[in-house]
Amino acid sequence: MKQRIGILLPRSDMYSTLARDFMNGLKLFLNGKESLKGQIEFVIESVGTASDDTVIKTAEKQLLQEEVDLTLAFCGNSLLDQLVDLFTGYKKPLIHIDLGGNILKKRHVSPYVVHHSLNMAHAAAALGAYAAEHLGKKVALLSSFYDGGYQMAAGFDQGFASNGGNIAMQHVSPMAYKEQNMEEVLQAVENSGADVIFCLYSYKEGNHMWQALTNSSLNGKLPIVTTPIMTDESIVDKNYGVQKVQSVASWSFDDDTPAMTTFIKNHKDQYDEHPNIFGLLGYEIGLLLAHVLETGNSVPKNLGEYMKSQVLHTPRGRIFFNAYNESQPKEFKLRNFEYNQITYHNLVVDTIENQKSETLNQHFEEQQFSGWINPYICT
Repeated sequence: MKQRIGILLPRSDMYSTLARDFMNGLKLFLNGKESLKGQIEFVIESVGTASDDTVIKTAEKQLLQEEVDLTLAFCGNSLLDQLVDLFTGYKKPLIHIDLGGNILKKRHVSPYVVHHSLNMAHAAAALGAYAAEHLGKKVALLSSFYDGGYQMAAGFDQGFASNGGNIAMQHVSPMAYKEQNMEEVLQAVENSGADVIFCLYSYKEGNHMWQALTNSSLNGKLPIVTTPIMTDESIVDKNYGVQKVQSVASWSFDDDTPAMTTFIKNHKDQYDEHPNIFGLLGYEIGLLLAHVLETGNSVPKNLGEYMKSQVLHTPRGRIFFNAYNESQPKEFKLRNFEYNQITYHNLVVDTIENQKSETLNQHFEEQQFSGWINPYICT
């Protein structure tokens, strides 16, 4: 029986081809499954930045008018409660898609809903624990106005503090980031006595910070840890000469595992370009769909409950689904940020066992989302 899949895709200034990249990844996996040929029909809609009630209205329209069997949707945090309630009320399956910049709460758990993310806030907590254990007990926490609005900084702080670390100084750049005198900020870092710098920037703000660090006396003196978005090769397009930079993520496109290298090769062969994180997300959603459909020929209504007992083998490694129905990697990757005369790479130098994901959810249960209404990175 043909399955109708509704897809709600956002627009992003940072990743202008986000929707295309996601669909390319999704189709790349599904088109390689002969058993699913002609079995899936997509109903695709744009939902702007996925930060207003267009998401809810479009999702309900697809349920009622298009009679979709499953919905894939990006959704801002301020609307996630409504989206989960909608699909719980209709008893229809939903896969909520996000980079994982915020930490889910118990109210987001539904037997009909799966949350598939790249677990960035959880990775930040693992990075904080690693930094406190290996790099020093005092951190200078620097973030952009935008990236600081999610829970990656809080996740890092939780991991860092849980391992005996303290914040020596904290700075949030203004919205007009170019007006910030970064020399003064980095001088304050040096004066603070910090052992390590945590940078939380992306896109143009990220490159602005790299440039400042390049010209700073701190470059090569203090270790720098950051989020994967700041070291993403599609954003960092020239050699800044920064030294001692590491990040923790659930993926690395420089991972030499067969699953990752095969994904990259197939993507390049099909689309003549290197995949980005949204292509990776789409590919994993395709893998999840194939896993479900090849097992039962249709998408189960209680998809969230069903996936709790499943394990997916993805380019990121083994992915399971926790008590919050969120995809979680078995381990995170510690990555060195290095330039090889052509481009930057995120070279995997170690792995960190993912043992505290649900503990982190529990810790943040009573803390309200305090940041932006957009899903992370959709700005």
